[in-house]
Amino acid sequence: MSWPVALSLVVYAVVLTIAAIVSAPLGILAGFVMYLVAAACWSSYLELISQAVAGARFRLSWDEFKRSFLARFGDVISVMFAFWLISLLTLPLMRGEHAVQINAILGFAIAFFFNAVPELLYQGKSRSFALLLDSANFVMEHPIAWFAPNVLFAALGLWASGGLSLQHPVAFLIAFGTLFSSPEGVAALLSRLPIWGWPLALLVVHFVMLFRGVLFGELESGGGNARRRAFRASMGR
Repeated sequence: MSWPVALSLVVYAVVLTIAAIVSAPLGILAGFVMYLVAAACWSSYLELISQAVAGARFRLSWDEFKRSFLARFGDVISVMFAFWLISLLTLPLMRGEHAVQINAILGFAIAFFFNAVPELLYQGKSRSFALLLDSANFVMEHPIAWFAPNVLFAALGLWASGGLSLQHPVAFLIAFGTLFSSPEGVAALLSRLPIWGWPLALLVVHFVMLFRGVLFGELESGGGNARRRAFRASMGR
């Protein structure tokens, strides 16, 4: 059942394209509309992949597919709002003398510490800023086990799309961090590939997302969470 879910990525691309065309005349409201549509698509995919990772046997009916667009919509919006607020607060830093360097540092920090956000959205219980904090705690607890396969996958993806370059290491690290952890990263990968390579790329992306979900669950249940439990206890969570 998990492989047909990969086809949903094509549907989301079509939905986003139609939304962009329809909302274009709305001016400043177009960005808000696209924000909501992107959140609905991300909600849908996370809901479907959560069932695939859990090994659930379900028939992807049209009604089930429509329901998935709202299944985790509020959760996705809460995290997207947190990211928006962070970008708003750091905006003044982007206008200074060292804007380029600061932007690179912030980009790498976000790509590193918030890399597990997609998995936490359907396997975790926290939301908004608490979820971002949980992501940072998770990657700090499992840096090698989590990032070793992810770096390999990202390097292969960037190589296939012609984006693998070590001349600008910071840019490469940011690209690696966002490639399989955000819709924007996946879209950037597909945009650099020929159209005939998109079906294979979508299958690979879906496989990576399944792998990440299973790996996240294994690491979370593997007894390596003592520091997180202690932290949560100290915060009264």
